[in-house]
Amino acid sequence: MSNKLDYFEYFNEVSQFACEQSQFLYDTLRQYDAQKLPESIKHMHDYEHKADLKKSEMIAQLIKEFLPPFDRDDIVSLAELYDTVCDTIDDVLLKFYMYNITTCNEEAIVISEKIVEICQELKGLTAELGGFKKPDKLLEKVIRVNQIEDEGDKLYLNVMHDLFVKPQKNNKNLICWSNIYTCLEDCFDACENTADLIRNIIIKNS
Repeated sequence: MSNKLDYFEYFNEVSQFACEQSQFLYDTLRQYDAQKLPESIKHMHDYEHKADLKKSEMIAQLIKEFLPPFDRDDIVSLAELYDTVCDTIDDVLLKFYMYNITTCNEEAIVISEKIVEICQELKGLTAELGGFKKPDKLLEKVIRVNQIEDEGDKLYLNVMHDLFVKPQKNNKNLICWSNIYTCLEDCFDACENTADLIRNIIIKNS
């Protein structure tokens, strides 16, 4: 029986974790309850921990692999970027806890819904990675991830503008929400960086 790792399946599994994380983030913010936040953080971190374990298993196998499907450095870099996607989503609820946020702004809920969208699109892109030698469909999906990231940037720009234009209760409110919005925006960047590396791998191997 072969112990050969299916790297494409590994990436599919991690992208699924990211989708589940993003959906859980959206659901948590939409039904925000500060009292339940520690429990939500633990549940969220379980996804991130599963992704870490998967990455460790994959790296251990890669060390022994004679002929991986594409360049070893690209596999490791791509694994790190998927891990970053999971980490950035995990970080959002930690910020809510850190700043003792008692109610969630509607703007954060809107942004988190868009994060669900980009994670789903990244998952669709990942599912096509096994066909990287037939690049057309993959490149279309990379473009779509980039488009959603642009939409996320516009949301971020607008909420940050409103935050600094509208009167705030105090400086703490300004600082806290500024950092939370930036943390949310990092999720878009992580997904785009992953998609961009996939594009580069496609070009290199086509």
